[in-house]
Amino acid sequence: KLGLLKKTVEETTEQYGLEAGLFQSMKKNDAGQSAKDLLAKYGVAYLATSIPLALVSFAICFVLVDSGVDIAGLLKNIGIEVSDSSEKVGTFALAYAAHKAASPIRFPPTVLLTPVVAKLIGKEPNEA
Repeated sequence: KLGLLKKTVEETTEQYGLEAGLFQSMKKNDAGQSAKDLLAKYGVAYLATSIPLALVSFAICFVLVDSGVDIAGLLKNIGIEVSDSSEKVGTFALAYAAHKAASPIRFPPTVLLTPVVAKLIGKEPNEA
């Protein structure tokens, strides 16, 4: 024994977020029961975390596009190729593209805040 403490799925989720807990639960040979339990515990909290963050992200992107920021140029700088027709699409479409490109930025706060939101809304990890 190496003295390593194996964390439960709930402990992993509490420390690292829902995605880490789901990943750990996929390794278990329990026909997906631990993943179902985890989603039952954190599903609402995950949605209550990710949806507001996504709405804020899209709103920021929309305001940036609407105020004249060259989103097509920014997307090109991060490796997302935009065609000449991108200048003809509307503000909504460019804002949506920028919002989707920003997904990796929203991921860490979502992972970190899900257990916090779960506690705030009363979905403690020990509840089923």
